[in-house]
Amino acid sequence: MAARFVSSPNLHALIIGIDDYSLSATGFKPLKAAVSDADRFRDWLVNELNVSPSSIRNLRNKAATRKAIVSEFQSLATKAAIKEGDPIVIYYAGHGSEAPAPKEWHWDSPKIQMIVPWDYKHPDGANRTVQGIPDRTLGFLLTNISKNKGDNITVIFDSCHSGSGTRSDEGDSQTRGGYYSSEVPADLDEGLFSSAGGTRGARVSERFRHHGLRSHVLLAACAQHEEAREEKDSGDFTRVLLKALSGVATTEITYEDLMQRMESLTKQTPQCEGFFRSRFLFNKKVPNTKAIYDVVLKARKATISAGAIHGVEPGTKFGLWKSRADLQGPAHAEIKITQNDDVRAYETIVSYTPRPAFPGPMVAQILGNPKPKLDIYVPPEIKRLDCYKTVFSTEGGRLLPPVKVVDTKGLATIGLKYFGDDDPVIGFEMLDPKEERQKIRHVIEPTVDELQEAMAHLAAYYHHKDRKNIKAPVITGDGNKKELFSSKFTFDAFVLEGREDGAYRTTWVPSGENRNVEGSGIKITVCDETQNDYYGFRITNHTDFDVFPYLFYFDSSNFSITAIYQPEALAQTDGKHIAPLKKGSSLPIGYGTSGVVPQTLSIWDPEVDVEMGYLRLYLSTKYVDLSFIQQKEISESTRGLAPAPVPSGPSPFWDCITIPIVLERGEWKPPKHMIGIIGSKGNGKHTFLAELFKSLYGNPALKPSFENTYVKEYSITLPGSEPFSLVDLPHFQDPEKVDNHIAALQATLSYLTQEYQKGRRFTSFIWCYNISTYLSEVDSMNLKLVMDLCGKEMFKNVVVLTTNWNKGAMMGLNKSSSRGGIAGAISPLERYQKNEQQLSDNPHICKPLKDGGARFERFGVFRDPTLRDNHPATKVIKTPSELLRLLIDKDPRPLQAQEEASTTRIVTQTSAGKTLQSKIGEKLKKKASEIQSLENELKGMSKNDKDWGEVQTEKKDAEEDIVRWNKTLEEIGRVNSVFM
Repeated sequence: MAARFVSSPNLHALIIGIDDYSLSATGFKPLKAAVSDADRFRDWLVNELNVSPSSIRNLRNKAATRKAIVSEFQSLATKAAIKEGDPIVIYYAGHGSEAPAPKEWHWDSPKIQMIVPWDYKHPDGANRTVQGIPDRTLGFLLTNISKNKGDNITVIFDSCHSGSGTRSDEGDSQTRGGYYSSEVPADLDEGLFSSAGGTRGARVSERFRHHGLRSHVLLAACAQHEEAREEKDSGDFTRVLLKALSGVATTEITYEDLMQRMESLTKQTPQCEGFFRSRFLFNKKVPNTKAIYDVVLKARKATISAGAIHGVEPGTKFGLWKSRADLQGPAHAEIKITQNDDVRAYETIVSYTPRPAFPGPMVAQILGNPKPKLDIYVPPEIKRLDCYKTVFSTEGGRLLPPVKVVDTKGLATIGLKYFGDDDPVIGFEMLDPKEERQKIRHVIEPTVDELQEAMAHLAAYYHHKDRKNIKAPVITGDGNKKELFSSKFTFDAFVLEGREDGAYRTTWVPSGENRNVEGSGIKITVCDETQNDYYGFRITNHTDFDVFPYLFYFDSSNFSITAIYQPEALAQTDGKHIAPLKKGSSLPIGYGTSGVVPQTLSIWDPEVDVEMGYLRLYLSTKYVDLSFIQQKEISESTRGLAPAPVPSGPSPFWDCITIPIVLERGEWKPPKHMIGIIGSKGNGKHTFLAELFKSLYGNPALKPSFENTYVKEYSITLPGSEPFSLVDLPHFQDPEKVDNHIAALQATLSYLTQEYQKGRRFTSFIWCYNISTYLSEVDSMNLKLVMDLCGKEMFKNVVVLTTNWNKGAMMGLNKSSSRGGIAGAISPLERYQKNEQQLSDNPHICKPLKDGGARFERFGVFRDPTLRDNHPATKVIKTPSELLRLLIDKDPRPLQAQEEASTTRIVTQTSAGKTLQSKIGEKLKKKASEIQSLENELKGMSKNDKDWGEVQTEKKDAEEDIVRWNKTLEEIGRVNSVFM
């Protein structure tokens, strides 16, 4: 195979990589792989896309100062060599962080994200310390590039969005983020913005990370609440990104398709953002080189030397040329593989009509839907073996194994190991960070046949484990929404309980909660209590199609693939197969009427502590024979396994779902009970927590046992009691911040549902309210949120905690604080008591909670206990520990929102989601009215009017808000939208 020559595309790139952070100077730990990631991405541009090195600006380590980075961004907007519409790529690998946004910015989030330059916190020329580069500045710089050079801009960031990065570094694993210890000045980069001119500057409020942004497409390493990680010598995101790009035709794949090609990461979720995320890579202006395959034409058939192992499948498109010398010109013809074509392991036979006007062989290249090869590491001692030299030789026309040998372990999925004792053998080791705990005990003999078969076996295993339908089918859902076909199915896993009937037969029924935690899969602690458990599964079809499901188990301990469920080959009189998974119904597997025996998920090898695998669910609207996917353990299958049969009539409408399984030996621990707490700023929640931590641990700031952008979970142990978790959940803030409300609710439901699926329950739920203030709109929203989350059945476990009673006691000491008239006739504490009574008796506020059995408690910090005991209103106040001791004894229950979200998987079908949806509807009406007013204002103005541009911009901002809010509502109205 050879690569054809392609002239250099007019692509321009800025590539930044920083490892060399000074911990003492910046507070950020040095990284190990950001520079090598940047180098590898540069090499991909040069080697795969033929980009000229002179078109790439590189900043590494100390060259990547704040001034240099900003200057290079500005240069992209002014460089004469870059024409409008030319593709521009910006890649950054390094630390990311977040900090409170200065209130003068009127930012739409309390935090602003930023990248951390090499010289962060160093002194600059004006005797100030160097700051990070925040979203606000990046958004301006990218908008400026877009205005001058067009919107064909791709931004790739392998860094954290937030500042939670450094808390979980372990061994060779490290996160690319950390805590930002500086205060962001309100005038940061004002000189940069003002230089743009105009009455409004450069719209600096436009955010860099913005789902509706039109200036660029952003590929980010993780979601805002997650961490970007690097393992050994590669960042996780860059590794899967480059692997997904390997062999792909850049002119035939969109950014969204690229995300679908990426391997899933267990600890981070890569993001694709931007208005043009459905656009083809680089707007189809940068073709890349691809492998060339020989083609033999005979009897209206074209035999192409590429098959399923190369990623060929229905939908793959080939271009045909007369010879390698013609590859720079247009293809003589194009062939799209259909369900009727013969796709074999290493070749594809396809009908070719009309016949070519010339005889003889041809060559082909994949134009669309290619699959990357398996990256495998081979150590030098195996490369020296005769079997390796023969297997990986093309002499005599020998076909190379369907793998790609790499020289760096960090870039490989799996590696070979040589055991050269008296009886030399070749073994295997997992190199993918997600599977590195899996130990492989199987070995093969160092012979040509064994090694050749092993390579094919491994390639087949990973091909079937990872392959996806690149053009994933989309169907029309409720309200004519376009939804992914696979997103309309849910997969539940249960421990089964056997029940004996009168005939001494065992009937298996699900027992306990769903063990498939969305986003992380099935995790089982193997011990004496669980060793003999049986499991069953349930597939639920939320579509209007009858479907044929196929369920396989991929065992990473021995590379076997086992069929758990396949539809029976039953036919009606008209010859059509019967789909077992009917529309709107569920199919049990391992229990009920499925005919499948219960499954065991345990570790049977006493010398192994961890076993990993994957359940792979294929979904088809037409019956197909997928039995060829199955294969035995590698040490058996490399000895005379018969070739896999060719599938008959694959369906044109299919997709698949993967559920990871981790089995790990350990001590069984019962789930912890939890107490939730919600309270907006100024309502005493943080004071309550600080007093609790200080009384128990001597420090008002306790490190959370779990934390993301929205949720903090603290492990609390009161003297004489079992440990429990106190969960600080997100609250609504500014009533106008619609995006924040949606994000906060989705994060809340995501967390609560995953914990519910783990079997965790709440004993109580606390809502904090400052009794010295009037009930605001935000307070009302947070109270309604608590009620929606808990549900009426849980009201008896809710605590309304009125706070700030110490303020009333202090005011009572100051006679001058009394007001005139009626207010002056009562003390502040009496006023607080009256406020509390009105709060609890008002049917529109807390009366539903009161009627449901909710508890009302008071809180205040009294440094002088005698002051608390001077008045009956404050004498009843308990310490945080005393209050929590009363609450942990309550009967633990699930929240209403947990049950709703676990059932529907949809944010807007929960009570809390419906309330928020209604609120957003009101905001949308208000925004539409605002747009109408601005349009009327514009009609009465001339374009020469100095305020015309300002009003036009306000109108455009309002229109973008409506589009973004509607889009977000649409996204959270889909199945599985409760999971981030």
